[in-house]
Amino acid sequence: MSHKYDDAGIGSWPWRVISFMLWYAKEFILANLRVTLDVLRPKKSQKMNPAIIAVPAASKNDAEWTMISTLITLTPGTLTLSISREHRILYVHGMFVDSREDLVAEIQEMEDRMLRAMRRVPGDLSRPVQAPVVEPTESDHQGGEVQ
Repeated sequence: MSHKYDDAGIGSWPWRVISFMLWYAKEFILANLRVTLDVLRPKKSQKMNPAIIAVPAASKNDAEWTMISTLITLTPGTLTLSISREHRILYVHGMFVDSREDLVAEIQEMEDRMLRAMRRVPGDLSRPVQAPVVEPTESDHQGGEVQ
């Protein structure tokens, strides 16, 4: 996956931080406008199409997982429901999901930009390409709690 960002390292890092903050501010304002306009529409013409999707993630450490899940939740119209660090998957609720691929692309773009801003040298931003097969275990059913 090619990106238009400079991965040269330390020299470009401050610019990546500033660029990400400006990009996120713009996305945050646009998301606020979209949600506000939809809420103000008559019920019949609202464009809400909610869905829960699994988004393959490139985050690796606690700070990155916390930051991406917080940014998703702060953005109006999206909410991080759960994280599977083991499988590198974010479970996200979206209010306006026209297609799974579109929302996955939006979330992954946000994560790529965030990781390039957080890491001095962005390094590997690869994600799992196949959804994991998760089988419930006996311990998942003990005590009525899901692990």
